[in-house]
Amino acid sequence: MRIDFNSNFFKRITTSLILIILLMGLFLIGNIGIYSMIVVISFFSFLEIYNLNHSKVKLHIYMPFVVILYFLISKSEIFNLVDLYLLITFYTLSSLLVILSLFKKSNIHFSILGFLINSTFFSIIYIITNQDLSFKLIFIIVTIISLCDIFAYLIGKKFGKFKIFPKISPNKTIEGYIGSTFCSLFLFTTIFIYFDLKNLNLILYTIIIIISSFIGDLYVSFFKRKLKIKDLGKLFPGHGGVLDRIDSWLFSFPVSFLILYFSDARSNL
Repeated sequence: MRIDFNSNFFKRITTSLILIILLMGLFLIGNIGIYSMIVVISFFSFLEIYNLNHSKVKLHIYMPFVVILYFLISKSEIFNLVDLYLLITFYTLSSLLVILSLFKKSNIHFSILGFLINSTFFSIIYIITNQDLSFKLIFIIVTIISLCDIFAYLIGKKFGKFKIFPKISPNKTIEGYIGSTFCSLFLFTTIFIYFDLKNLNLILYTIIIIISSFIGDLYVSFFKRKLKIKDLGKLFPGHGGVLDRIDSWLFSFPVSFLILYFSDARSNL
């Protein structure tokens, strides 16, 4: 079989493999690697929004600085604040900055998207600073989301006939989504066993993450339709920009934060 190196499929697979290798390297470093990932992704994602929104505030400069500043203060214990209170303070102030900077009467979705991006990054920070699983949980979530995306693309392309939301995302099919869900659950079970995780509630948690990732993907597709563009950036060949790659994160990580936070609160009662 002859391989078309210029095909969109080949570009997607190649880019995915490179990103997976980079992410694995960051996960091997540990939480510092995750912080580095957040800073880099924060820069490029807000840069893409800046190029589309033409805002006067350069959030791609300020937001990575906010993450670095939080990291330095949390490690130095200058203000002697509980980690959660410090995190909430930084999250609230940065969210207000993002919403106000990106607000447009003609398209409120810039502010919503910026808020979701900021919520995603601070949700990741909460997970790595307050959960025993540390960066392992981030690895599991990213793996689940990536598998869903890959399987949905492959199965949908091969067997997909029935469109889910043709006006918003014409390439997404019911067959692709159902197939990716089952394949992701099967592979997650392997990860579940490998890390010797005891909490069976993580199976339900996985299903919630899969649904959340689909909603995030769908929302960004809706946002692009509003702007009448195909991709939000051009950094990754075959994939578009950073936001095109982390669209599935935008609901998955905030939902993960809510589940973990209220689980911790209930266990402390």
